[in-house]
Amino acid sequence: MAAGGALIMTVVLRLARRRLLSTRYAIGWLAVGAMVALAAGIMPFVGRIGKLANMSPTAVLLAMSSVLLLVISVQLSISVSQLQERLRTTAEAHALLARRLDEVERRAE
Repeated sequence: MAAGGALIMTVVLRLARRRLLSTRYAIGWLAVGAMVALAAGIMPFVGRIGKLANMSPTAVLLAMSSVLLLVISVQLSISVSQLQERLRTTAEAHALLARRLDEVERRAE
């Protein structure tokens, strides 16, 4: 798992250097890679957590992964919502400028 986390972090850094991944998302994915690498260290405790929660170790890891995916989904939804709002604002501003340009051109004729 530690090697997998290091691999994730390496790929993310390469994507960020090539500007295929923005800094904002690169930081998030680097955190995911770090969590995967750190998960290797907490594997001995997963069994204990499972006993406390009356779950198998596999179910504990699945629950932790599901929570991580939920957090990523919410964060991406927030980003998409912000981009959608910016796009709407830009489209409205463009429409107003186009209308104003049409009016100026009509007056010039």
